[in-house]
Amino acid sequence: MAVDRHSRNGVLYLFMGAYFLALLWVAWVARRWKKHAVASDGHLQAHFGGSYGTAMLLLTTFSTTFSGYTVTGIPQEAYERGFVSLRWMGVSMVGVAGMLLVFPRLRRLAVERGYQSPNDFITDRYRSRRCRLLCAAAGCVPMLIFLCVQMISFAAFLRGLTQDAAPKWVFMLAFCGAILGLEVLGGMQSVVLSDAVQSVVMIASFILVPLALGAHFGLVPTFAPADCPALSYVMPNTTGREDTPVACAMEDVSRDGCVPSGCLAAVRPEFYAFPARESACDMAFFLLNTLAFPLGPQQVQRVYIAASDRALRVVAFAMLLAPFLCQPPGIAIGLTKAALAPAWPKATVEATAVASVSDVLMQKGPLEYVLVSLLTTSTLAAIMSTADSALLGASSLVSIDVYKGFVRPRASPEEVVRAGLVSSLLSCAAAFCLGLFLEVGQMGSIVLFQLGMLMQMTPAFFLGLHVGVRERPVFYGLAAALASLPVLVLAGNPLWPFVPLVNVALVLNFVVVVALQLFAPGPQVQAVGSPGVAQHFGEQLTVAGIGAAMEGTREPRAALAAAMVLLALCSVPFCGSPGSAEPMMVGLPRWGLMACTFFVIAMAVGACAFAQWQPPAVKPKASGDVG
Repeated sequence: MAVDRHSRNGVLYLFMGAYFLALLWVAWVARRWKKHAVASDGHLQAHFGGSYGTAMLLLTTFSTTFSGYTVTGIPQEAYERGFVSLRWMGVSMVGVAGMLLVFPRLRRLAVERGYQSPNDFITDRYRSRRCRLLCAAAGCVPMLIFLCVQMISFAAFLRGLTQDAAPKWVFMLAFCGAILGLEVLGGMQSVVLSDAVQSVVMIASFILVPLALGAHFGLVPTFAPADCPALSYVMPNTTGREDTPVACAMEDVSRDGCVPSGCLAAVRPEFYAFPARESACDMAFFLLNTLAFPLGPQQVQRVYIAASDRALRVVAFAMLLAPFLCQPPGIAIGLTKAALAPAWPKATVEATAVASVSDVLMQKGPLEYVLVSLLTTSTLAAIMSTADSALLGASSLVSIDVYKGFVRPRASPEEVVRAGLVSSLLSCAAAFCLGLFLEVGQMGSIVLFQLGMLMQMTPAFFLGLHVGVRERPVFYGLAAALASLPVLVLAGNPLWPFVPLVNVALVLNFVVVVALQLFAPGPQVQAVGSPGVAQHFGEQLTVAGIGAAMEGTREPRAALAAAMVLLALCSVPFCGSPGSAEPMMVGLPRWGLMACTFFVIAMAVGACAFAQWQPPAVKPKASGDVG
């Protein structure tokens, strides 16, 4: 049967081969672009930077944002935990709120003061080598985790698709080779161009997949009730992994071994129970930690490479709308598998949710086969595009902030780029080793920890951009938080399972920052900074200097961003009796429908905030300007 399955997948493998050939073509084109960029802008800007208009910036940001979490993690969580997966839609609302607080100011500063590294704001604002190094470390750890997640997503998806044709490590190794090759050949040019190609595939898949699921399996409201028309009973105990479970006659459903299939509430009644307090707390901190999403190095780089403030505003607004296109298909895939899995062969059920549904869907006909091929390439595209962006972001941090900032301050741009490539190789090796011990089903916990690590940077960025916090509180707050993590791991988290370990560290971070800022803030202007910093940035950046850079810009009100976060947190199901049966409304438990309502309101508030954001007018060129 395994041979028959691989034969059936033959055309699908051709689609995958065509996709990787397209990436090779992209890398070749990007290499040519990079050569021209080196000649005009220098090695550093050509490898890590660039300037991209609205369309290209939108595609690369979209492709970077909706990653392996979206295409494999959400379906798998929906299959395992049901409507808890709705939290992924709220994640985008909170993440965009973070963008509204950070992007307008960071963009203006990047233009005015020539930022290149994702942590150049830290260097410019605090002028402290120790703070620069610690923030670089705090930024690299989440990116390493992020890269690892994409790696295991890639391996899990292809293993499910090929019925474990090769061990996990083989697919992970191939993944490392692909993303390293893209960076070596084209740097940021490869990342942006490949993202543009991959985004088109992803968007088409997000639109078509729900249509196919609805046509063959029904929409969630139709198969959710326990007595839906698709209800059947099967005997799941089969002898072969490829054998389909035998159907039970309706008059024999009381026999031992017969289980329901086809109706979600009958198969997984626990999905319609009010969540436990532990799950609610997990959802709340999951949402809250996403406030740090715009601080990821790959997101900060998108701020730098935007051709204009207006292009960045359009892209950030698109991220506000995107979850309503991108997240529901993944949730629907997971719920579809949960409802129908008892009637599927064991080999199909053991695969990830995306691979399982793809395997069943591709047997429905040639059009469905083509759609599954599109879904497959979309999944690979989402994973690859996010990984190469994360790798380049971490590479930029290590090469500019650590290598040039500490190891060789007088390093040439060519040396810095080479150091970045070595950093990327080491990052892939570390992510590979970590990925051997992690699985797709752990993605919810992984992303919570990853974003919690990024949250440790919020005092440095959020407070540094808006208030006069000084270097000493920021440094010691971050140092205390990072030092507390291994202690909490070894000694145990006293607030578990209600408060995650990274959030306990975050509370300590803010306590130290506030205490030192009030009682021992240290000097306002640092006397000693990294070599060459003053020559590059000029005088140390202050809150007054940030205000001057924002002249001509109307910022969105912080109160609207805060309202978005609060509305997202209101979606968390705290008001109810854990374990009690929830009424079903349009296929969702009542709390799930209320959560979706809060997300829509948060989106409307976000739209009002974007309407307030007015970038500065573009200065017309003087009559004597050339070009």
